[in-house]
Amino acid sequence: MSDPSLPTSAASVLVDAPPDGVVDLTSTRGGAAAPGRAAPWWHALALFAAVGALVWLAVWFGNAHLGHDAWWPSRPGSAGGQLFEGWARWDAVWYRTIVREGYVYYPGVQSSVAFWPSYPLVVEALSGLFPSIYVTGTVVTLASGAVAAVCFHRWAGLFLRPAAALTGLVALLVFPYGWYQYGAVYADALFIAAAIGAFLLLERDHVAWAGVVGVVATAGRPAGLIVAGALLFRVIEKRNTANGERGLVAAFDPRGLRRADAPVLVAFAGVGAWCTYLWVRFGNPFLFATIEGVKGWDQGAGPSTWLKFKLLEQLQHHPFQPSTVNLVVQGLLVVGALGLVPAVKRRFGWAYALYVVGVVGLALVGTKDFMGSGRYLLAAFPVFAVLGDLLADRRRARAVVVPLSLLALLGLSVAFGRGSYLS
Repeated sequence: MSDPSLPTSAASVLVDAPPDGVVDLTSTRGGAAAPGRAAPWWHALALFAAVGALVWLAVWFGNAHLGHDAWWPSRPGSAGGQLFEGWARWDAVWYRTIVREGYVYYPGVQSSVAFWPSYPLVVEALSGLFPSIYVTGTVVTLASGAVAAVCFHRWAGLFLRPAAALTGLVALLVFPYGWYQYGAVYADALFIAAAIGAFLLLERDHVAWAGVVGVVATAGRPAGLIVAGALLFRVIEKRNTANGERGLVAAFDPRGLRRADAPVLVAFAGVGAWCTYLWVRFGNPFLFATIEGVKGWDQGAGPSTWLKFKLLEQLQHHPFQPSTVNLVVQGLLVVGALGLVPAVKRRFGWAYALYVVGVVGLALVGTKDFMGSGRYLLAAFPVFAVLGDLLADRRRARAVVVPLSLLALLGLSVAFGRGSYLS
């Protein structure tokens, strides 16, 4: 343990072993939690590296040895070569444009203001260290995925037995749509790392650092507002639980808050700054939502998006096409995640249950056909911890679920490497 008299940084808080005598403030299966001493942080990093090596091999194989999708012809001589080329797909083009040219908006057509700023800002800040924006984006994603793995294992270890926490990490790392954690030039890995890191800091009562790290999440994706709200509810729940309160009162009664808890509100600054920028620059603070409804994206708020008319049409005319099956699988995963919300509440408390409902609910109502929902579910990290708790004592189920999930992850990673549009 570090000397408590020394200054504590956010990084050291995230990797230190849990303090002696840490006690879970919620209840888990079998009564009070007995999480025990967490494994060294590098165990989680080694597991991430092992799965990541397989995923990188799969993406490289798809890019180098399979026929490319028409959108993504091979680019001989590109920076990073074939090893990196397969990670620069679809939304990667938007992020490269933002880093190069800044944000632009053209009324009625797809524009870069649909993409939130945390990830492109980090990529831009580091782009001078690498030979191309795409390579920089891949490195940022890979580093973010590694941080997310370590933070998730630490966070889960505060609530669950070591075996359950480790199994939950495995479930997260081999999730079929999890290649976005390992190198895809997308914002998801950075968002997940910031969200889990903020909650871990909060559980350790480093409220100010939780607010600061939360800014990265809230400026990273629309679900960032859910992160900020859940952080506030979790502070309320922790304080009231410590005072003997239980149930909904513990989760929502703000009277237990202390003045020292105010810095958690800093997390809202991310979304606030993004909306302010859009307002000043383009005259509409919610332009990121408005642009979703333009032709090509067609995901504006309304019945056609909420009720998945596009998916119903595809099921009617092309029910057995791989693209249709992919959408149905993502929809089933969303429903399955919602089905685990009661278990999240029992193990981790109301705040985390509300967080999962918000993240998964946004994936449910924010897409016209569930496209993208697979990667959005990565942010619902308490669900993976619950899966770890459920599978830890079920050896036969684990022996089926984990290998099948890994095979699905590798197969989809191959397809992503060749340019298939999957999530």
